[in-house]
Amino acid sequence: MSTQDCYKSEYRSAQHESSPKSTTPEGATPSAKRPLLPPPFPAVAVQLIRQMQDPNVSAGDVGKLIELDPSLTASLLRLVNSPFFGMRRQIAGVSDAVMVLGMGAVRRMVMSLAVVTPLRHADIDPGFARTQWHHTVSCAALARRLIEDDSAASDLAFTAGLLHDMGQVHLMQIHGAAYAALHAEMPDGDVRVLEAERFGQTHDSLGADLLEAWGLPQAIADAARHHHAEPPLSKLTLVQQAVWVANRLAGSAEDAVQVAKLSTDTLAPVNQVVDEARSEIETLASLLNG
Repeated sequence: MSTQDCYKSEYRSAQHESSPKSTTPEGATPSAKRPLLPPPFPAVAVQLIRQMQDPNVSAGDVGKLIELDPSLTASLLRLVNSPFFGMRRQIAGVSDAVMVLGMGAVRRMVMSLAVVTPLRHADIDPGFARTQWHHTVSCAALARRLIEDDSAASDLAFTAGLLHDMGQVHLMQIHGAAYAALHAEMPDGDVRVLEAERFGQTHDSLGADLLEAWGLPQAIADAARHHHAEPPLSKLTLVQQAVWVANRLAGSAEDAVQVAKLSTDTLAPVNQVVDEARSEIETLASLLNG
């Protein structure tokens, strides 16, 4: 079997895994760790995340996998040819983009294009979508930069940052206006108490359960589960620390001020990271509008 045929087989498998899970005769989901909805992003994104765990993956492997999704491919090429990148020539294909920008950068862009998909749906509250997406990409961009001298952990932190609030997206998909109203009640506060009271589970716990059930790396699920953990940070892994700090930097002004005062031997200086991430956050935030 050729490499391309292998990826097509894995792609079809991921699509099958994304189908809704079976339920009990009464219609209730039989396990708390089984998603009520399939992953709300393209199957290629699931495969890209799993692919990150393989140290032998090449740039060509990444390009071939992305090309299996024509919509993501077209969106990627529009993005890399945008003024933000200032290319001197037209980038005509995924392999060309990987060669010019690098495998990590292209994978981050494709993941962002995939994860924004559910927030573009017409039935998602527009205010929630704008706020949530800006927070999401801010967390991802900041988390990546908080880890220095370890490119694999840095890339993992970016993906974990993109997915850390997947529980909130799921709750919005299920409960719609009721969940948007909950956020309106506490625009800058911790909504988890209200989530537990009204919907039976907090978004950090739910998000981790979903990510595990979708077969994504445990490190990503654990980062989602612990992004509201109580200090000290020393009890968290490096990726979890990065997402924890990034989540607060991307949160309320008060949270950002407080976390900026933290000093840690394991992460990059916060002020430096915030300055470096501004341009990327602005570009990724614009993806919500297509």
